[in-house]
Amino acid sequence: MKLIGNSSHIIDWSALVAVLKTQTGRSRGSKQEDDIHHNPKVAELRKTWIDAGYEDDESVGWLDYDVPTGVVENISNWLNITPIGGWITSVPPGYCVPWHYDITDDEEDILAKGTPIRFTCHIDKPQWGQVFVLGDHAFHMEEQGNFYQWADWQEWHGGMNMGLTPKFLFNLMGYAK
Repeated sequence: MKLIGNSSHIIDWSALVAVLKTQTGRSRGSKQEDDIHHNPKVAELRKTWIDAGYEDDESVGWLDYDVPTGVVENISNWLNITPIGGWITSVPPGYCVPWHYDITDDEEDILAKGTPIRFTCHIDKPQWGQVFVLGDHAFHMEEQGNFYQWADWQEWHGGMNMGLTPKFLFNLMGYAK
């Protein structure tokens, strides 16, 4: 993982977070309603969570949000990548996201076009207790707009929010130009 730079001069992250806080995201984790368990990799990962004691744990959960038009394009131009897609996640106070790697049904299509590059941006102002762990690095009180490139697009990660406000991250995948 490496710091690419700060993106606050490209996107008004505070304005975006203010809008997100008025929306209802898609529930993920223990309260997830859509069926993602058809993917064998999801079932395998879910078993690791069950074995660790997370089954039916009400504290496991996060929200996904769509990215507003223009954000992916503007950031992709700044990073000089061809975008695959972006998404925003939020962990409400009192929730955790156990250690995992992200799984997508279109992995074969993504890999057929090249090796993806993954990025994460801390889009809210630093808040005590909001933690994101990627590989062997824990992020806490990270500066708003800091953009990191992952060592591997499917690197293991997790997070928790023992703070008092939702934690927001912008995630982006693309291909080097």
